[in-house]
Amino acid sequence: MAEAKDIDSSLEYLRHFEKNTANPDLGTLIQEKISTDKESLKLHGCKLKEEDFKAISGFSPIKNLKYLDLNQTGLNSAGLQPLSASDSFANLETLTLANNNLDDEAIFFLSKSLSLTQLKNLDLSSNELGSLGAKVLSMAEGMKKLSRIDLSYNRLEGLGLKSLADSSLGRQCVELNLRDTGIGDEGLKSLTKIPPLESLTTLNLSDNGLTEVGIEALCRSMVFPNLKTLILNNNHVGDEGVYAMAESPLFSNLEKLVMHNNGLTTDSAISLSQSKTITGLRALDLNNNDVRAEGAQALADSINMKWMESLDLGENKLNHEGAAALANSENCSALKFLRLNNNNLSDKGAEALARSTNLLQLETLSIENENWIHAPGAKAISESKNLSSLKRLVLVLNAIGDEGAIHLANSQTLSGLMFLNVAGNRLTPRGEDALQKSTALTGIEVLEIV
Repeated sequence: MAEAKDIDSSLEYLRHFEKNTANPDLGTLIQEKISTDKESLKLHGCKLKEEDFKAISGFSPIKNLKYLDLNQTGLNSAGLQPLSASDSFANLETLTLANNNLDDEAIFFLSKSLSLTQLKNLDLSSNELGSLGAKVLSMAEGMKKLSRIDLSYNRLEGLGLKSLADSSLGRQCVELNLRDTGIGDEGLKSLTKIPPLESLTTLNLSDNGLTEVGIEALCRSMVFPNLKTLILNNNHVGDEGVYAMAESPLFSNLEKLVMHNNGLTTDSAISLSQSKTITGLRALDLNNNDVRAEGAQALADSINMKWMESLDLGENKLNHEGAAALANSENCSALKFLRLNNNNLSDKGAEALARSTNLLQLETLSIENENWIHAPGAKAISESKNLSSLKRLVLVLNAIGDEGAIHLANSQTLSGLMFLNVAGNRLTPRGEDALQKSTALTGIEVLEIV
């Protein structure tokens, strides 16, 4: 009986799409891409035409969909119009429309939809939205449950940001991705003039040309009183901006701070270490700055590190002194993830980490790229009883050689290791065979040696 029902379902798919589209393969494609429970349809990368979207919107058996992925399908305003008007998506919770040709007109159709009442997650990244599109979206009245919006890689600019933030839709947002949307410092300043966004907990403002001017203005407000995650990669915040953040009560609930490539120096690390408001960080990522060993020491000496579970100080010129500062700090005892790539740690740095009695909970150690770790450093890690909790070890592009590989292969303390990457370490078949045939690394699930 079940088999007969499946055949009937297949025929229904084929007959509908044969009747409603010139694409004879659309029915077969939908059957292949829809989940068995008919709740998820992933068409990512499938090039569709306007009539295809119209046919999909009128197909009643997809009314149970909760997840719809139309990323990179060629969707434009003409295709989005019937989808937005359809009542077939009344149960939809996640809609992803990234990498299409959606402009402000397309968002007009989406904002007028009355059937997306259950929608919680909306991805509009990498389209052609402008400030008008953001304004139109902010006026949507039928998406009362929408709480996570990705608008990255559009041209919202400051005006679009203000329209969105100063709306009922903005006030119900929990997560907002505004990466590379051209908002600039003026956009941040505009946020200081709106009521607090009390629901917002996660905000990505990366790649927006932000400087200390916009950050300082923001820090004088309380627009994000409950913010827990802030991502500011590839801006120009600088030490002055970090100082303002460290002094501002706006970030008193912050648990995760990510600031790659912001021109930060030791002074920023000192500001964070001495902050009386940013005291509960669980994750700090300052990769690709200029913190140096002195900055690592300041962080290591800070009580603000005591809750830290994830720390990324890669590409910060730490040298082995910086690694030793972290290894010797009791304030680092909660760390589960530590990344120190591109820091010229040398064997001394690896040995300091291996000797540490404070990193007993560490599960991921990533010390790849230009750290000049040789066989002695690999040996120290392989023999360390203090690193027995490691599940992931990344040593890419060092110089451990066959000898270091053999030390790792024979380790009696890394039996819990599940992921090991030693690519680019000048291994010969001798070292590769030792790792591939290791009887000590019994937990390895992924081994990367090339």
